[in-house]
Amino acid sequence: MLDSIATRFAQVSPAVDFWSLRLVKEESENICVRQGILQPVHNAASIGGLITVVDGNGSGYAATSDLSISGLKSAVEHAQRLAQAAAKNCVFSASKLVKPMQSGCYTTPVESAWETLPLVEKINLLQEACSALKIDERIVDWQSYLGYQKSEVLFITSDGIRIEQSFHTIAPGLEAVANEGAKTQIRTGGGWGTARQGGLEQLSKLNFPHDAQRIAQQALALLQAPSCPTDKMDVLLMPSQMMLQIHESIGHPLELDRILGDERNYAGTSFVTMDMFGSYQYGSDLLNISFDPSLNEELASYAFDDDGSKAEKVPVIQNGI
Repeated sequence: MLDSIATRFAQVSPAVDFWSLRLVKEESENICVRQGILQPVHNAASIGGLITVVDGNGSGYAATSDLSISGLKSAVEHAQRLAQAAAKNCVFSASKLVKPMQSGCYTTPVESAWETLPLVEKINLLQEACSALKIDERIVDWQSYLGYQKSEVLFITSDGIRIEQSFHTIAPGLEAVANEGAKTQIRTGGGWGTARQGGLEQLSKLNFPHDAQRIAQQALALLQAPSCPTDKMDVLLMPSQMMLQIHESIGHPLELDRILGDERNYAGTSFVTMDMFGSYQYGSDLLNISFDPSLNEELASYAFDDDGSKAEKVPVIQNGI
């Protein structure tokens, strides 16, 4: 399907310095059992394209779900108009943008495909996990969840670059809510709030559904736990919290579009400025952070990014700098 759309686009591709077309087709299925009751199974499918145009010093973009010749032609014209307008008011010349230089392909390694387990067996698995969460009358809400998404991406450019990528993502989860008097505590696990690339083999790596009873026990234990002390002390952060800490304290502030002022909505800009790179002491000399999309199984694993740049490991913070 994506190939036929790319062929269609060739009929309306613009005469500009550079263009790219990124087509994405996604399919997903989400299953949830809450308090022993199967919720409506949610299936979704979507397909769309993003057109990028670079002409002179300006760049423009247009996204569309109308992938007919007329729909693609309209999107191309819109991107061209934006590129022309941007050229008159640019803070960065689009002619300096790094263009993709390599074609290639990538597919998520999958040992056990989503389709190999029938829907009824997936539901039975969730029913059993849900039952294992209800270990006490003080567990007042409990649920098990399993989601899957498949994304197929085709990226082509006016320079003849062609990149094909296929991503398979698994997202399971378990939740127990405990209540006693005025106290309510929530405990999650089994992959809740995270996702991994791969197939059903990822479930055991995320302790799904085997974590169910432990999660419920910890939710009950939290009802009796003392309030967090107020003092100066060493803290050991578990992986789930450490991931969030890195995401918020390092990930967002070091986003270049946020630093340059392009990303001002929601969380605003960043305290980091361009002159800090290479000298600012972000943490102790024990702090080393790298970005590595070439690792398998991660949610952000890929061979090429959305603009066609090849994946590579990049140090973000070295020895605290």
